[in-house]
Parts: sequence; structure tokens; C-alpha cells
Amino acid sequence: MPNRIDYLIIGGGVAGGHAAYAIRKQDRTGKIVVVSDEKQLPYDRVPLSKEFLAGKRKRRELFFKGDAYYPRNKVEVIRERRAEALDISSKTVRLDDGQAFSYRRLLLATGGRPRKLELPGSDLAGIYYLRTLEDCDAIRKASSDASRAIIVGGGFIGCEVAATLRGRGLKVTLVELADRLLGAAIDERTAGWIQEYHIKQGVKVLTKTTVDEFVGKDGRVTDVKLGGGLVVPADFVVVGVGIIPNIAIAEEAGLKVDRGIIVDGRLRTSAADVYAAGDVARFYSPILKRVMRVEHYDVAERQGAVAGSNMAGRSASFDELPYFFSNQYDLEINAYGDLSSRTSTILRGDLDSRDGFLQFYFNGTVLDGVLSVNREWDEIEKAKELVESRKPIADPSAVGDESRALR
Repeated sequence: MPNRIDYLIIGGGVAGGHAAYAIRKQDRTGKIVVVSDEKQLPYDRVPLSKEFLAGKRKRRELFFKGDAYYPRNKVEVIRERRAEALDISSKTVRLDDGQAFSYRRLLLATGGRPRKLELPGSDLAGIYYLRTLEDCDAIRKASSDASRAIIVGGGFIGCEVAATLRGRGLKVTLVELADRLLGAAIDERTAGWIQEYHIKQGVKVLTKTTVDEFVGKDGRVTDVKLGGGLVVPADFVVVGVGIIPNIAIAEEAGLKVDRGIIVDGRLRTSAADVYAAGDVARFYSPILKRVMRVEHYDVAERQGAVAGSNMAGRSASFDELPYFFSNQYDLEINAYGDLSSRTSTILRGDLDSRDGFLQFYFNGTVLDGVLSVNREWDEIEKAKELVESRKPIADPSAVGDESRALR
């Protein structure tokens, strides 16, 4: 007979960890089991591309809770195991080692896996993908006695790793397929300014450039062959070209999926007593009035807490405005809302790192999102409130007038 679990959580990342903490606050006795494919207890991935990679944060500071929390609160974490099959009719989950569990409530917080480049030489040593603590350990070790690094992918992870490695004194080449860094995430003007900032810091940026082959010697990468025949030497390579959400187990079980696991406002899936949160959850935003799937820490943390509370009997809704942040050199980047649906952008301030600026993302006359670079939090909060209000702004250019208060 399968082991009977009150609360079974598949995934030991941000969402899964915070779900377990929320459950225990609501239910002091129900049995909680977290199944994680990692070696570690739940920890914060955000510093992996920044402070921890730079050697400015200690390892123990990454973990959400101390080791003693889990046995003291009767939260069992099964590590280095993966859920292989879900049967929603019998409410059972089978792991890759054959263990089977029956659950009363189940959370799918399976996160994502790095999108891999399938190219000649992609199996060479010295090519890294940054997703786990072990990945970061390997990159830190590689960078400690290296002088040249190539970053493939100009999204936020690629830009953060490039900035961190440049700060450690390495010569960094950043390769991006699109015509600019961060092109898929933010507006052209701000992306271009951030790209120039990287160049001023000494990063060699190659846009509209493909990677054709990884070249190596004695089984280790030594060069990267780019489109057009350019060959760039590298002591190691970091690839950051996005993630693939781990939704196969949900899809095979018959749950409703559409580029993510479909959930309602309380993070319930289409199956009774099954919830989803974090990178895999495709949810409806009651503020923005659209369906979204967001791959950011803040959303995963908050969704995990909401899902956990609801699994333990509450009826909370996830109605937070999506938020993300990024640190690159001395740039503190914060964003609220949806930056992807813009029809126009309005700049408040000048594109300048010292005084900073705000970039407002409009969908017609409605403000959908705001991005801040090096601005004070009180102003960011006021901008967030404008997004949350959903009130049309007849003259969007007004938000760019610094003589007028945002309120």
C-alpha cells in the first residue's frame, strides 16, 4: 500500500518550500512530504547569478530555513528523487525509485529545466547551465582560475552572469541571437541603454549572432565558433537561453495544460485536490485581466504560500501584481506588472545610472507595467499603484513629466 500523505509537494524550490511553510502555519499536525530532485533543502536561487557567484554571500545564507526547521516541524524532504507518474483517480504519485505515495492534497511545483543547446561539441566539459546551487559551485570554481568566459544568451540570467564575472575581473563575451540584449523582456530603448552599459563595463557584446559549434581539446571547451566563422577563445562557457517548464507529469495525468499547468484564482488545477504554483502555473491575473505564466522568484514565493494555505483549508486568492528584479553592476532594476503587452512606453527621467529613471509600459491608455532603474522605493511604489488602479490615463505622456507627482 502507498504511504498516505496529507500534503504531498512535488518540487523543493521556491514555491514548494514556501508552500510547506504556509501549510505548517495552518495545520500543525498534518503530514507534509516534499519531493525534490536536488541535493539541497529549499533555497533561494536568485543570488546564484549575482552575490553568491561573486563570492559576496555565504552558502548558508541561501537557505530559507535552517536544517533543524524540517525535523522540528515534521516536514519530510525526500531529496534527489523525481516524481515519475501521477494518477489523479487513485490520488497517487510514483517516484523514480519506485516509492509510491497517496495524498490528500497535492502541489505540483516542479519548476523548469534549462533549455539546452544541441550543437556540435555541446557535451564538452566547461559548458555550464545555471539553475542549481551545484551549477553555481561549478561556475565559481571554473572562474577562479580562468581569464576568459563566453556567455550565450542575453536575457536577465545571461546579463547578470556577465556582470558578475566581469566584476571578478574576467574578460567576458556575451553572445545574443536577437538584435539586442533583453529584447524579449523590456522595451528597445531601455534594452539598448543597458547593452551600452555592459559595453562600457568592458563586456564584448555580440548581437544578431548564432553559436554554431563548441570547439574543444582533450574533452574540454577551448573556443566557440560563431555564425560567420568567427572563433572566440574561452576558458569556459555559460549558457542561459531560457527554461522549459516541467509539466510532463501533469500532462500525462490528464490535467488541463496550455504552455503551463492551468490553475484558477486559488491555484487549483483541473483535478480535485491538486494545486500548482511557480514557474509551471498558468494563472489568470485579476488585476491585469489576462492569463500569464511568470518565471520569477517573487511570484513563485507568493504562489507557493497561497497554494499551501489553501491546501490546509483556507480560501485565499493569488491577486498580486507580478514583480521581478535584477542587479547588474550598480544597476538596480525593478519591474511591476506586464511589460510584454505594451503599445507605447513613456520615460520619466533621463537614461542615467546616477539619478535613475522609470519606464512606463502602456497598453493604449492603461498602464500595464513599470520598470525602474536606480529609483527610490517610494516612487516605485507610487508607480506600482498607478498600474494597480487600472484607470485609463487620457494623456500617457503626463507620467513622464517630473514636475508632476505620480499620485
